[in-house]
Amino acid sequence: MKIVSGIEHIAVASNSEADSDKFFVELLGLKKVRSFSVSAQKMIKFFGVNQEQNFIRYDMDDLGVEVIITDDNSKSKDIFTHSCLIVEDRDKIVDKALSLGFKTIKVLRNEGNGFYLFIKDIYGNLYEIK
Repeated sequence: MKIVSGIEHIAVASNSEADSDKFFVELLGLKKVRSFSVSAQKMIKFFGVNQEQNFIRYDMDDLGVEVIITDDNSKSKDIFTHSCLIVEDRDKIVDKALSLGFKTIKVLRNEGNGFYLFIKDIYGNLYEIK
């Protein structure tokens, strides 16, 4: 029996809308489709945070991303959690990521053919690129 039929969206945090746009619009080519706020009353129930938060939704094909805007200087504390994105041209994404100032991580595969690729956004969210 199939329990999960897909992923509707992923959610990450970002310090600002500008940082978020730089990663999701400029680098990955997603379209910003809406902005919305979630009340403090709901945020405390969802995440244990007693503060209204602004969200931005980006979409492309079957990928949806909701970004929670922190409006502060915090950074991601989770060093393991990541999302894996499939792109048409990894070399092009690496070049563009570097030109936009994003950190890229390349690790050779054990077999010696090819490499693992990760890109870290300004907040510190990690994305594996395939």
